Amino acid sequence: MSNLLSVSSVFQYIGYIVIAIFVLLFMVLIHELGHYVAGKILKFKINEFSVGFGPKILQKKKKNGELVSLRAFPLGGYCAFEGEDEEGNENPNSFNNQKPWKRLIVLFSGAFFNFLSGIIFSFILLLSHGYDLVQVKNIAPESINYSIIQKGDVVVGIDGRDIDFVKDRYFNTLITDSVNKNYEGDITGETSFQNDKNETFYIVPQPLKFNIKRGGKETEVQGYVNVIYNSSGEFSGWTLLREYGTENNAEFSVETYKYSFGESLVQCVPFAFKWAWKVLVILFQLITGQLSIKAVGGPVTTINMIAQSTSRVGFTFILILLPALAVNLAVFNWLPIPALDGFQMLFVGIEWIRKKPVNRKVINTINNVGLFVLLGLVLIIDIVQFIL
Repeated sequence: MSNLLSVSSVFQYIGYIVIAIFVLLFMVLIHELGHYVAGKILKFKINEFSVGFGPKILQKKKKNGELVSLRAFPLGGYCAFEGEDEEGNENPNSFNNQKPWKRLIVLFSGAFFNFLSGIIFSFILLLSHGYDLVQVKNIAPESINYSIIQKGDVVVGIDGRDIDFVKDRYFNTLITDSVNKNYEGDITGETSFQNDKNETFYIVPQPLKFNIKRGGKETEVQGYVNVIYNSSGEFSGWTLLREYGTENNAEFSVETYKYSFGESLVQCVPFAFKWAWKVLVILFQLITGQLSIKAVGGPVTTINMIAQSTSRVGFTFILILLPALAVNLAVFNWLPIPALDGFQMLFVGIEWIRKKPVNRKVINTINNVGLFVLLGLVLIIDIVQFIL
């Protein structure tokens, strides 16, 4: 029986791997569709629209001669424009014969479509599940908080500090930061319990200011949480339970707040921009050494992470992942890094300013070297994730 369960788990995990690959392919499709749509509108000649690199798996030729391809490695994709990497092409509709402003629009549009999709995914996430804010689900009539906190209250901050996922300030982390870390006085006089290892801990109610939204208005109330200390009076955590291990003795319980349709519509754009800022913050932390390389991952790590998280959390994780991944792709592709759109945009912008194109061979050399370095870096990051 255990062998059957093991085989079932393997096939289930493979299924999650397939889902993860499709998520990445979907993001690539959106990106390349941005280039394609902009190119078609501006009359560029397109030779091939491909999702993935490497050997072709499927390919279809359209009546206008364009190739649509699905290739083996879901590490990216491309929309191949006529004469994009060459000089001297006499076709007036080829990429390099178009005006700089048109090329900038085409190059910009891939990441723009990603960002636009990030806004749409943000709307869906906030409406269907919520993300950062919590709402009071239930509160016990005998709770010390009963006359202070009400069912349906939306917690937007703790002790005057707003919940803000960009700064990693969530409901749990804000409470942890705000409670007293050391008990002053005789701890033995407080309510106690023992854990599975027969270690004694004490529960002490502590006042805490909750910034809440009630009836469409924000206000501040002073409620209480139960702080846990060890026998030496040192902080060991906090809980909304009055008695250890008994859910029915909760002071109050919370759940993720689902935004209304109107709130989701209003908040989806700033939510996407917050994700963009978070990506830049993480990038800055990586460059300055404040964040370990293990905090990021390449395609293999990303696929594995998506599969593992989906297997634990369920498909809700996909809802959370989509806006973050879409905005992440948008921001990175706008950066002036070789092999990315931002790099091409930089040189087209230089050409527009100086009224003269930069040597195509120089650009291609830098771009190709950059591509190999980027792929090598991605490979190293993935290897580091699995070794360390």
